[in-house]
Amino acid sequence: PDTGEGISGEVIVHTREFRDTIYTDTTGTFTADLPAGEMFGVDVFAPGHFFETIYQRAVVGRVPRLEIPLKPLVPGAAIDLKHLYFVGNQDTLLKRSEPELPKLLKFMRLNPLLQIEIAGHINLPNQPPVSEDSWNYDLSVRRAKRVYDYLITNGIDSIQLVYKGYGNWQMRYPRARDETQQALNRRVEIKVLSVGKQ
Repeated sequence: PDTGEGISGEVIVHTREFRDTIYTDTTGTFTADLPAGEMFGVDVFAPGHFFETIYQRAVVGRVPRLEIPLKPLVPGAAIDLKHLYFVGNQDTLLKRSEPELPKLLKFMRLNPLLQIEIAGHINLPNQPPVSEDSWNYDLSVRRAKRVYDYLITNGIDSIQLVYKGYGNWQMRYPRARDETQQALNRRVEIKVLSVGKQ
């Protein structure tokens, strides 16, 4: 349940040159040394929860206090793979997306009974819904399948995975006005189908 209380989990703190893995205590608390002035990322994993990543800059003389909420895994819950980016009109991942799929793989390994749907979405604002026999709909399917294939290739059982395209049917911004909104339409989402018996 989403209690707002701290939980035990694994935290990976990283910059371009530095990486450290830390385990939180039972209250969810951790401390880490950070290189001053650099951007750093924090990846957080805990069984029974979605994973999360945040980025921040370490400021000299200031100790950042981070609260990183993790969404519990319950049927119907979903998250976007926030840092997964595709080449426009292709199912090819941009190089900056490369760290995201290993995080999803780690998440699936932490939750071996979890069944998910990998949902692909495209950005086609101010247009009617595409048909299932269209090239655009097929693109949404291929983007979801790209993630599915990665997980299968890396040992996740196909019984845990379903992939599906949604075309432009569920855009976050049906009348997107800028690249930020368009990028949020062009996404892959993970939906919980079953958490299995723990």
